[in-house]
Amino acid sequence: MFNVMNFGARGDGTGNDSEAIQKTIDACSKAGGGRVVIPSGKVCRCGPVKLRSHIDFHVESGARVEAIPDIKLYPEYGLTSLGGEGQKWIHADDSEFVTISGNGIIDGKGVNWMKSEEKYRFRMDPGRPFMLNFENCANLTIKDINLRDSSFWTIHMLGCKNVLVSGIRILNNLKIGNSDGINPDRCQNVRIIGCHVESSDDSICLKSEEKGHEEKYGACENIVITNCTLTSTSCALKFGTGTFGAIRNVTVSDCVISRTNRGIGLVMRDGGEISNILFSNIVIQTRLFEPSFWGAGEPIYITSFSRKSGNPAGVIKNIKFKNIHCKSENGAYIAASVNSDVRNVLFEDVRMELEKTERHEGGYFDRRPCAIEGKIKRPTSAFFMSNVSNITMRNCEVEWGKNPPSYYAHAVDAEKVNGLEIEGLKGKAAFPELEAVKSI
Repeated sequence: MFNVMNFGARGDGTGNDSEAIQKTIDACSKAGGGRVVIPSGKVCRCGPVKLRSHIDFHVESGARVEAIPDIKLYPEYGLTSLGGEGQKWIHADDSEFVTISGNGIIDGKGVNWMKSEEKYRFRMDPGRPFMLNFENCANLTIKDINLRDSSFWTIHMLGCKNVLVSGIRILNNLKIGNSDGINPDRCQNVRIIGCHVESSDDSICLKSEEKGHEEKYGACENIVITNCTLTSTSCALKFGTGTFGAIRNVTVSDCVISRTNRGIGLVMRDGGEISNILFSNIVIQTRLFEPSFWGAGEPIYITSFSRKSGNPAGVIKNIKFKNIHCKSENGAYIAASVNSDVRNVLFEDVRMELEKTERHEGGYFDRRPCAIEGKIKRPTSAFFMSNVSNITMRNCEVEWGKNPPSYYAHAVDAEKVNGLEIEGLKGKAAFPELEAVKSI
């Protein structure tokens, strides 16, 4: 055990404890590994610190690690694809058996990085760090820790293998944009279990970013997400939009999504592939936010559109939704620019309850980011499908709330769908003069 107080940390919430923390980590590594302890009752402020192999960075209950919000302390500037943001704070590269643990708090001091506060969000200056950043690490564990007020993505994992994220809490300010929760990017064999995430952007987001990383890091695959509770002002559980490679072989089960602008989103934009995904036993509650990031209150959203004109969008295939209960202002939206780009999707025992709850006007779907029109006005149906193939609905149910708005429409609205099978649909249109199922 290596206590940072024995290496010169002040731990009183003033000054800069970066050097002392790094000395502790380096001494622990030199000894062959062990636990680096931020002891209970201490507050350590620091700039970037680099973890090493066989290190358990342990923040005890009642202890806190705080970011110093001074961009001059962060020399490793962010990713070009992120507009130069995503500097490294607590991070590890090319390491193995790295752990972050403890019941203490890691605080990104996100509000202190912001320029000014407006009614719905903060204005942001460029240059904000990831809270936790790991690249090309194996056997990574993040457990039981409390992560608070990140100024940018909270956990970014690029090219990592054999990852366990368990029992953590992420509580971000819902007015700080891009404060994603957990972002596995081209990672393999990842388990995200029993976590609670509140974020002003995607709560959990699987990515396959950056052209040229395919050979280096491979696909984002073999992922298990279970027993999580998620809240987001954007999309609670998203696949994409960074989809230059493959995202495949994923199970999501026994989760609750609440107070969110979009529930589950499969968002293909960059020519890759999302495939072999199973969602089961999930409760989703969405609402319409204005102004918002991408999204219009859709509980389930599956789209394939090109990000840039002339580029291929990519494929989404072999997707299953089983035993999903949704309560929302908008319906599920499944659409593509090329008919075969979204195919083989099953909805089984999916219940859709639609009721207008917010003052913001609906009656549209949000296709951003894309090379075509971003927001399109459409009557709100419980399931809206356009230009997709081989969709099966089995034992699904639709219920409309009292006094639905005039733009509510059909239980199922299918437009240019090649191969639609509906078995045992329970539900009707929002108004008696409309058909329950409209198909053209």
